Amino acid sequence: MAQTQFQYVKVHTLSNRFEADVIEDALTQEGIPVLVRSFVETPYTGLFVPQKGWGRIMVPKEMADLAREIISGLTEKEEVDDLPFAGDWQIEPRLWDALRQADPGEITGRALVEYDSEESVYVVPFLHTAVLCYPETEEIEVLGRLGHFSKDFQLNLVILHYLLSARDKPLANKWVSEKDLPGGGLFFTAAHALPMESLTGAFDARLGLMEAAARSIGGEKVNMGGLCYRFRILPRIPILIIFWIRDEEFEPSSHILFDETIGAHLNSLDLVYALVNVFLDVLLDSAASVPESN
Repeated sequence: MAQTQFQYVKVHTLSNRFEADVIEDALTQEGIPVLVRSFVETPYTGLFVPQKGWGRIMVPKEMADLAREIISGLTEKEEVDDLPFAGDWQIEPRLWDALRQADPGEITGRALVEYDSEESVYVVPFLHTAVLCYPETEEIEVLGRLGHFSKDFQLNLVILHYLLSARDKPLANKWVSEKDLPGGGLFFTAAHALPMESLTGAFDARLGLMEAAARSIGGEKVNMGGLCYRFRILPRIPILIIFWIRDEEFEPSSHILFDETIGAHLNSLDLVYALVNVFLDVLLDSAASVPESN
């Protein structure tokens, strides 16, 4: 049967050409058709190399389990890293089912993302990098230095809902707080109060560090009072972070604002809450790895 008659899925990420040759030879000897996709040859070269290795091995979907067994024997690598999510949280299967059944052309238009039909992957711009979403294998990968967020439950949840729900709607260019969103005044209290104190505590008297961290994930400085940065978290979802420094009368504080249209793309306040948690984690994580500016 010709290769084009198979539906290929990713079964392994490669470190180099030598590993590719060894695995390809082993799978071929077992009668498994193999496609070797080098990241160097993709249209996303700047994102894939060198962050995600040399390339990937792809095999027909119905032979994927056997291929993984063979590769596992070759690499002697534990499979823990291949679990879909860390901890006890799991994405509802219906979300993956819905994404598999959806029309990629319709999703790319609504969500302003790309779709690679050869690898069956959505490429979702995320801050200064991109998230790869594989509906067939139910995997999500964050490229680059933020790769360890790939298994973050809240990020996975937001990405899936965004792909399924984002609407073809232009920005309102009207900034609102979480409590200005429909229902937000009641929702964002107590347990769902946005954890902005983590940001305030981390950057109190360290504005240079905040600026360096913000720039490292694609933040653009905005003149709106205080120290203000604009971020495009997802293609249709920008946010503003405003940090007010300590003075003689007031304690430092930080606030987050959303474009009024965020509810059109994330259809529940729980998802907005999750998005903020992810963003704050990314910003604080970035602060730990950038040099502080003066």
